[in-house]
Amino acid sequence: MIRLASVEDAAALDHFFGQLDRETRFMLFEAGERSSDIEGQRQRLAAMHASANQRMWLLTQTCEVQGFAVMIGGGLRRNRHCAQVVMGLRQGARSQGWGERLLLTLIASAPGCGINRLELGVMAHNLAAHGLYRKCGFIDEGTRRNAYWLDDRHVDEIIMGLLLPFDMP
Repeated sequence: MIRLASVEDAAALDHFFGQLDRETRFMLFEAGERSSDIEGQRQRLAAMHASANQRMWLLTQTCEVQGFAVMIGGGLRRNRHCAQVVMGLRQGARSQGWGERLLLTLIASAPGCGINRLELGVMAHNLAAHGLYRKCGFIDEGTRRNAYWLDDRHVDEIIMGLLLPFDMP
């Protein structure tokens, strides 16, 4: 099931991020780097709920969070129409179409939140995610060379963007 995150999801989300960090090497945090902070999660979720241009969707299966997609819109008049996208799935939820469903849910909701530009970064060797983003309409806009340090080597990040229809107020 895909649904919007609520403040009540703070503990489950905190647990999920710990699991995700141990399972993947494609996210920013390495295993053990992200401190467990349920109250901090609660505060971030409350702030997100109060914001017009920030949303988080959760993929839940058997009452556990298995994935997330978040859009974080800019906080100033000049950039509030633009949102950063971050998403991740646990291993058991990958290669089943859930990532595409999560991302398409986010994309469909963005204009109603005042967003007409979505942007994200993907590690250059993460071919599955890069393919998913392209499939959902994102285009490559550039490369951040040596953006990450992984396995004793530098890794590039591909910057991608998607423009959406939007009527300015």
